[in-house]
Amino acid sequence: MESTKLKICQLEATQEWLCLDSMAYIAECLEFCTSEDMLADLREIFPRHALTVASVKVCELQRKRIQKWLKEQNGEVQNVAEPPQMPNAQAQV
Repeated sequence: MESTKLKICQLEATQEWLCLDSMAYIAECLEFCTSEDMLADLREIFPRHALTVASVKVCELQRKRIQKWLKEQNGEVQNVAEPPQMPNAQAQV
């Protein structure tokens, strides 16, 4: 993963994003995501809330992979955009 600032989709998750067909498609994209870079691409395309809602349909093992990648990506974004936090502070996902 490059150490550049990630682009995150700023769209609101409208009803079109949250309909069953869209949720199934987004969940499928998450299920077949094979790298941190692919996840970054999905975060750029889909609204955050739509990704969150669709993620509950992803198998547990893949969800854990995605959570790991998110922590890594959020750490990179934090390092680029914000000053470092205290070592005992909780990480935000």
